[in-house]
Amino acid sequence: MKNRPGLIASAGLIGLTLSFAGCARLFGWDIHAPGLLSESFITQVSYCHERVALYLPPSVMKFQSKDRGGLSADPQTFHVGEAFAPMMIEALQDTFEEFIYLETEPTPEILKRYGISRLVVVKIKDFRNRVTMKGQTLVLETATLVLDPDLNVLVRYKSRGVSDAKAVFKKKGGPEVNLNAAIERNILAVIQYLQDGLFRRRLAARTTRTARLAR
Repeated sequence: MKNRPGLIASAGLIGLTLSFAGCARLFGWDIHAPGLLSESFITQVSYCHERVALYLPPSVMKFQSKDRGGLSADPQTFHVGEAFAPMMIEALQDTFEEFIYLETEPTPEILKRYGISRLVVVKIKDFRNRVTMKGQTLVLETATLVLDPDLNVLVRYKSRGVSDAKAVFKKKGGPEVNLNAAIERNILAVIQYLQDGLFRRRLAARTTRTARLAR
């Protein structure tokens, strides 16, 4: 994936592990997604010449699910947050001209210091696993807030990512790839809605300016 120029700032940016190996444990599955976006991701979004910042609450990176997907299914532990965080960072870095990652909880002072007009805050709300004789369906739901420099909510929306795969547990790395796909599809929905909202706001602002000039 081609990297685009941008601005990345973080006060002591934590090291996020981008790749993990999932394994079947003696008493179940310990599932770690690769934590990387696919090459096709960038073709499904636009490139915005704007500056945005991202804040992920600590609960996001720690998020795990033990939803086994059915009474007869083996125990499963999904390490969702450890993959979601680097993928969300990668997505914003590749789709916006200037991107700032805030590790510390944002304040109006921090946002104004970095000239941030749009702060994106994403939280994981739900994760569901459904296992059948044919395969596995994973659903990831998130809630996104877009805040102004004074931390007022400009936009609030929910996103959903679903991955449905057959014969998952018979394939090497199958559960890990399926989890990664559900995460990527959720992030794709987050980015597309965000970019669409910013475009509509720019269009509304231009329309207002044009109307004023025509008076």
